Amino acid sequence: MRKTTTAPIDHGMPALVPLKEVQQRLNQIFPEAFPDRRILVGSMAVRVVYVFLYGDFIEGSGHCLRPSHVYFFTGEQAQKTSHSERTQWRGDAGKPGFRPLGQRWYADNSRESIRDDLMRNTMLRLGIAHKQTGVAVTSSQPIWYLDKDFAALFHSALKGSALDQAIAKWRATALDAGTLQRMALRAGGIQKKAGDVFIEMPDGSRLRVSAGPSSVIAKDVIEQYARKHLEAPEVLWLSASDKKAYPQFVELAATVGLRFDLNAELPDVILADMTRPVKFVFCEVVATDGPVTEARREALMQLIERSRIPLSHVTFVTAYEDRNAAPFKKNFSQLAYNSYVWFRTEPDLLVHLSSIAVP
Repeated sequence: MRKTTTAPIDHGMPALVPLKEVQQRLNQIFPEAFPDRRILVGSMAVRVVYVFLYGDFIEGSGHCLRPSHVYFFTGEQAQKTSHSERTQWRGDAGKPGFRPLGQRWYADNSRESIRDDLMRNTMLRLGIAHKQTGVAVTSSQPIWYLDKDFAALFHSALKGSALDQAIAKWRATALDAGTLQRMALRAGGIQKKAGDVFIEMPDGSRLRVSAGPSSVIAKDVIEQYARKHLEAPEVLWLSASDKKAYPQFVELAATVGLRFDLNAELPDVILADMTRPVKFVFCEVVATDGPVTEARREALMQLIERSRIPLSHVTFVTAYEDRNAAPFKKNFSQLAYNSYVWFRTEPDLLVHLSSIAVP
C-alpha cells in the first residue's frame, strides 16, 4: 500500500501577511488625514512592522526585537515564511555575527533612523510599539515588541468591513483625543476642497467663498480662532481667492478707526476684539506661502500707523493647516518675532514667538 504524506502544519506563530499587504494596511490605518503619517506609511515602517510580525515580536509572546533585526534583514529572508523558517531565523538572529542570506535591507548607519525616528519618536509615542522598562532605548539588547492590539490589525483573516471596523475601534481606543481631533479636522479640510466653503460669521450671517486650502484655513480662523481666543470677535477684512474686497467689511472697519486703501498691503484676515479698547488681529493664512515675516509686518505697520492704532493693540498671527504641514516647516525660521502661530487642526493651541528672554 502506497504511503501518503502531508505538509507539516505550522503552529505557534501568527499567520504572516506579505510585505505588500502590510503596506496597504498601514495606509488604511493611517490615511491622508492622519497627522505626521509620512513616516508611518513609508517603506521603513512597512519593513519594521513586517519584521515585528515575522519574528512574532508581539506583546505577550515573550520575544523582543532589536533594531539590528531590521537592518540585517533581507528580501530573501522575507520569502521564507513557514513556521520553521521564521523560528529558525529568530533563534539565529540573536547569535553574534549572524547574517541572513541575501542583500541587507539597510546599512549600519540606518540604525538611528529606525530606532530613534521611527520606533522611539513615533511608534513608542503612539503606543504602536513598546519597550521593556528599565532599559535605555539605545540599548543593543532586544527590548522592543509590537502592541498586541495593533498587531491584530494585520491578521491574515481580517478583511473588508471587518478590517474597517477593527481599525476604527483601534483608533478610538489607542489614540489620544488630540490626535483624533487633528485627524478629524484634517479630514474635514481635505473634503471641503471639492466645493464652496461657507463661513459662519460672528454676527450670525454666512459668507460663501470659493473652495481651496486657504479658504478652509480662513474659515476656521473666523469660526475657531476668533471664538476661542477673542472675547467679542468681529471680522473687519477677508481676502478670498475669488474676491479681494467685501464692501461690508470696509464699512465696519471704518467704525473702529481702521482705514485702508484696497490697493495697499493688506493681510488675509483682520479680526477685531470689540472690547475697550478695541484689539486687532492681523492674520496671514498660509496654505503654500506668505507668512508674517519681519518684512511683511513692517508693510502692515503702515496701515496701523495711518489708522493711528497703538501697536500694543495689534496682534500678528500666521495661520497654518497643521504642525506637520510643509509650508510651516518651510518658513518657520522666517516668522517675525513677537508674532503668533495658530494651526487649524489644533484650534486651542497658540504659539508665541517671543523675543523676550525667559529666565
